[in-house]
Amino acid sequence: MSDGEEPNKDQPTDEGSEQATPLEFDPSVPDPLHETYQQLLASVERLPELPMQAAVVRRVLESLDKAETVWVLDQLLRGALWGKSGAAQTAMAAVWWLIEIRRDDEYQTIKELFETAHHSRRAAVLDLFREVPPHRALAATQQLPEVRLPTERDVTLGERRTMASGPKRRLLERLLMDPDPLVIRKLLSNPHIRLADVKIIASRRPATPELLQEIVYHPRWFRSNGARDAVVRNPYTDTGLALKLLPTLGIKILRRLVYSGDLHPLIQESAKRLVKLREERTAPWRV
Repeated sequence: MSDGEEPNKDQPTDEGSEQATPLEFDPSVPDPLHETYQQLLASVERLPELPMQAAVVRRVLESLDKAETVWVLDQLLRGALWGKSGAAQTAMAAVWWLIEIRRDDEYQTIKELFETAHHSRRAAVLDLFREVPPHRALAATQQLPEVRLPTERDVTLGERRTMASGPKRRLLERLLMDPDPLVIRKLLSNPHIRLADVKIIASRRPATPELLQEIVYHPRWFRSNGARDAVVRNPYTDTGLALKLLPTLGIKILRRLVYSGDLHPLIQESAKRLVKLREERTAPWRV
């Protein structure tokens, strides 16, 4: 998939389209898909760790056909926005699963889900599968500056990674500005690193998508609302990754993002769609 292209360029745009047409729901008739959805929420709530929760989401959603998977994702987005019990937690796990299949380059799965969301006119779900480059990027000849450390000689990458695992705050604070994702990865796993430190990394401008995605790829910091918010607000973040994070941020942050400057227009448009879902409280079937 080339930068800026949708998984299927031949599909007509869905901008401004309505959400899925509501279907009649008879509570006296058992609905297997609705029961699967409720069982998924209950299963995720019983698990303590995000990777374990995401594994359950993967197992359940990959057992469904693509139309059913998109329906479940739609309900998770709505349930999370409305504060439904278990939905926010499960939506977080579902986004982690989507990030995993993106990292594993499972292009065919992403393409099929994109096309299904498009045909069923689920615009908010469709945003989860868009792949768009960052709003801002370093020039081809530009590089981030090397980090300045209080040493009398040049420090190798291996030494910086070792320092990033250590306890010395003086060094850790300098390494927050390191240009190498491997050093940042070590920092993020350091128990001495605080949320304020992660926000410094996430707010860095200019930056590279590779640096910023390390925060999202780390289970500890992915769970931090403040860290995710800072990553989304950085125009150097990969827009496709930011779009996946939007449903995990909460309605107050989403309302602010609608009017945030220096972000990709798709970020603002997607945030607006999610706010609309929250305010309308509509659903194709009952949740």
